[in-house]
Amino acid sequence: MLELIVSDMDGTLLDRNVHVHPQNAKMLMKTYNMGIPFIVSTGRNFTEAKALLDEAGIRCPIIGLNGAILFGRNGEVEYEVALPDETAKNIIKKGTAEGYYLEAMTSKNVYSSSKKERILGMTELIHRQNPDLSREECQQRATQSHEVNAIEYRDDLLDLIDKDHQNILKITVLHVDGQKVLNPLAEELKNEFKNIYTTSSFENNLEISRQGATKGDAVKKYCDDHGYNLENILTVGDNFNDVTMLEMAGYSYAMGNAEPGVKDVAKYETDTNYNAGVAKAIADALKRTQTI
Repeated sequence: MLELIVSDMDGTLLDRNVHVHPQNAKMLMKTYNMGIPFIVSTGRNFTEAKALLDEAGIRCPIIGLNGAILFGRNGEVEYEVALPDETAKNIIKKGTAEGYYLEAMTSKNVYSSSKKERILGMTELIHRQNPDLSREECQQRATQSHEVNAIEYRDDLLDLIDKDHQNILKITVLHVDGQKVLNPLAEELKNEFKNIYTTSSFENNLEISRQGATKGDAVKKYCDDHGYNLENILTVGDNFNDVTMLEMAGYSYAMGNAEPGVKDVAKYETDTNYNAGVAKAIADALKRTQTI
């Protein structure tokens, strides 16, 4: 019996237009009526994820920021795993001094050091998902997107700690040259700060959180707290920040558009996010568990 469905968002639940694919929403309504709960596990924060889920009529708990925080159905914070203040401050100082574009996430919002760079990053993501669109069209979509207009912009991200007294749950570093630059940076940071976890959700970013703040840790905690057997849950994702939750599930699916290394970890492969791969993964798992 399938007990729980867990899905990533970008490149997984969301289609090329960064909306929940209608077939995915329809399947999730079907399984909800069958008594199978659903949660999202995403690198996004609550406000970013909720806007897209609301649009599709989906209301569920949200594991956010790659596992650093869990929001209940109504947005209440059930737990969070924050970076130590000094660690977060030193990473921000280092990234700023070396000229990287940075974003910092707390339980309240996403904070960016540059709106221009945020638009460029979103333009690149949209173009990657829609290669048939021109750069100008992608930039226009990015400029008008919720992901650009719903976050806050700060000249100094250190103010989040020193003045606002917020806990930093995740720091994202972005670079146009992608993992060629970011992989060495990740190794450097891990050597300098022993209590951090690094991953990537797409080619041009590096995501830094505290050890124990992974999607896998969060899914396991959620299952332990609610009595779900990991062998009877379905997880589905497309990128390296999904690996920890794919490794532990009895029914793990890599998207057809997933990175090759992610496909190596998952037990099964489904269709792409363009073609409602999540809905197809659920249908396949239901057959395997003889639920239908």
